[in-house]
Amino acid sequence: MNKFIKKFIIKLLIIGSSILAAAGLTYVQLKPTHSATIDSTSFQKAIDFAQEHLPLTGELVFKSDGYAYLKVDDRYIRSLFPMLGLQKEGFRVPPFFRTKNSPGAHISIFYAKEHIVPKEIGQTFHFNLKNIVIVNTSTGSSYAILKIESPELEKLREKYGLNPKPSGHDFHISLAKKTFSEHRHGHPHKFKTH
Repeated sequence: MNKFIKKFIIKLLIIGSSILAAAGLTYVQLKPTHSATIDSTSFQKAIDFAQEHLPLTGELVFKSDGYAYLKVDDRYIRSLFPMLGLQKEGFRVPPFFRTKNSPGAHISIFYAKEHIVPKEIGQTFHFNLKNIVIVNTSTGSSYAILKIESPELEKLREKYGLNPKPSGHDFHISLAKKTFSEHRHGHPHKFKTH
């Protein structure tokens, strides 16, 4: 498949997901096989590496703004991102390392809008790895995420009267981010150049 067709297919997927997002579907999952240039075998190799070399635990952290997350080993991003082979597709390390107060690699547990102050701050929780997928958001970004399973985290959310999964989606670690922006002439989803 030539380069033009690959780019055309990717743009169709992006525009299609934007239409769905405008219709109220804010979290659209794309399987890695939708793009001929993304090698899903690298995704499985990354999962296998993490399963063998990285801890399957994290510590619950609470921020003053009301956001709570499970702090996990930063190697989930630092080691796995290069293994995914997504740099050539415009993906970058997510912006979770900008300042000393940034969360680094993490799993979102409670959002500020949920108004929960968990008693379990500082406790360790366990999780299992599922798979890596590419998702598009309604904000015009794509993420490579490592989906996580954790009955412990689901029970924690239920203890506080919430849906077992945040916003109804799987727990996950964001491994890579790709941002799109509006072209100044109204053409949607051109790549940022910085």
